Amino acid sequence: MISIPLGKIAVPTPGTPVPITLTNAQKALLPPSGLVHKVEAWPDPTDTGVTKVLVGGTQVAGLPSPDTAAGGHAQPYQSKSEGNGVNPLAFSVDNTQAGNGPFVTLWVE
Repeated sequence: MISIPLGKIAVPTPGTPVPITLTNAQKALLPPSGLVHKVEAWPDPTDTGVTKVLVGGTQVAGLPSPDTAAGGHAQPYQSKSEGNGVNPLAFSVDNTQAGNGPFVTLWVE
């Protein structure tokens, strides 16, 4: 399995989703289909807002930032399929606070 870390995708304006985009180097790691096995989004524990994961404009997950001071742990969102069947470019993220956003990683079989 190959991981393609995209890093933190910060949302500059709450309510305006930021699409997942790839650099040329990241695109080179994808199979010819451009599809991946899994899209994984982790809330940043230093954020204060709620991350929203969207597919085609429809929210599929809400990820609150964990209260790490109270022992909370981050809970990721994972969209996966058999083989490589997930289109990462269909995903976008939003957040309730400006500058907040998830860490996103793509996984390819």
